[in-house]
Amino acid sequence: MSKKPTPSKKQAVSSTRSRYGTYVAKKRKKLQDTVALDTCSVTGEVKLRHFASPSGYYKGKKVFDVKSSTPIQEIQV
Repeated sequence: MSKKPTPSKKQAVSSTRSRYGTYVAKKRKKLQDTVALDTCSVTGEVKLRHFASPSGYYKGKKVFDVKSSTPIQEIQV
């Protein structure tokens, strides 16, 4: 087997960054296409598949309770 030849000139930084930027853009687009959204069967909220809904339901069962967000009252001095 023959050895691979060594490059005769150094690869330009702009070329490297350009190729890497193209690679990242393709991967990012592929990941955005693979995110699967679904609706909760109980509440009708939009959620990620195989995850519990924001209201705490998963496969029609209540999995966890959502903490109520009450505003903090000001303390009078």
